[in-house]
Amino acid sequence: MSSLKLSSLALALAMGSSAALLSACSSVSDAYDYLTDATDNPVKEPTGYYQHATAREYVDPLQVPSELVQPYTDNTFVVPQVEVTKESRTLVGANMDVRPPVVAQVSEMGVEIVNSDQDAVLWFMPYNQFGVQSEQEAWDLLVAALGFMEVPIANADRERLILDTAACDYNAFGEPYDTVSAEFEARRYSQTYKIQVGHSMNGQVGYYIALITSSSFTADGDAWAETLNLRQKSSFAVGMGNSIIKAMVLQSQAKEEIPDTINVLLARDNNDQDALIVQAPYSATWNVLRGLLEQYSFTIDEYSISRSNYKVEVSEEDPDYYRALGVEPFGLESGTYIVRLAVSGDNTVITFYDEDDRPLPTIKVAGLYAGFAQALQQEFAIYKREGANYLAKFLEEE
Repeated sequence: MSSLKLSSLALALAMGSSAALLSACSSVSDAYDYLTDATDNPVKEPTGYYQHATAREYVDPLQVPSELVQPYTDNTFVVPQVEVTKESRTLVGANMDVRPPVVAQVSEMGVEIVNSDQDAVLWFMPYNQFGVQSEQEAWDLLVAALGFMEVPIANADRERLILDTAACDYNAFGEPYDTVSAEFEARRYSQTYKIQVGHSMNGQVGYYIALITSSSFTADGDAWAETLNLRQKSSFAVGMGNSIIKAMVLQSQAKEEIPDTINVLLARDNNDQDALIVQAPYSATWNVLRGLLEQYSFTIDEYSISRSNYKVEVSEEDPDYYRALGVEPFGLESGTYIVRLAVSGDNTVITFYDEDDRPLPTIKVAGLYAGFAQALQQEFAIYKREGANYLAKFLEEE
């Protein structure tokens, strides 16, 4: 029994010793192979040692033509070197002129203004509403406009169609100095202009406007030393052109034939809506209506000449308020209303809508008719008496 057990134990020890010896031999063999083997096979050892690809240098594919010695450079935003002058030194700091250039007025009367260096040219389009087709007609209209502006004329050569204005006060926008400019203590410029009537190569008639002399003063009349640069001279010339256009527009509107008695009828328009028919020209009615709305508790929120309407806010007043103004009450509740105008032959149609753009019912228009017709007749009388002065107050507001 014991010899058998000893034999088994010896066998087990012998087998264990053999296994250990084999394991030790394998480890030594692998280490020896790792150190001496010339072949590089990273698969054998997961140690992070990997075979790397060899780098290869390629030829640059970009070929620059031999004749190109300097690449293109965009100089759009390069600030040019400007020599400092005596005049430019006065245009910095507190002396810098921050006023924007005067923009030419866009007129629907068929007249436009363009710059010509430091001067301005006012052209009459072939379709102009002043009926100017010849230089003589343009000359007569110019003299009348300057008279309306109360700008004195120093010299006038009717044969050469050229004139010089006498010294007159203007504001910074080239407009005649008025009470509004004085109230805002705007700087005053005593200036003279040379205006010549001529025509272009294609026969288009116009005015050439040039600023000749300019002296600046404070609102109180104290002299103010200022040398105008080219941009300022151009702005004044354009401003003078704008003032001439405004004067011509006011004069043309004031010459409308307004009947001595304006009849206002209660009828229906082409859309079969209740309306007031005013027996007067459309443009005159538009101007008179604007004055009326501001006189009788209507606040004009907005208006559109192209759509021919006024959007107004009405504050309901006591009947005595209207009677004190010589008219019957309008009978409108407080709220928002839209007033539209339209042309019907020689007459003007006025239609009233609520804030949802729905025509007022017949009973409302009938209640409005008496007082509104009386107010229109009164305003037409003022409009005919004051003429261009009636319109000037609206232009000043704009």
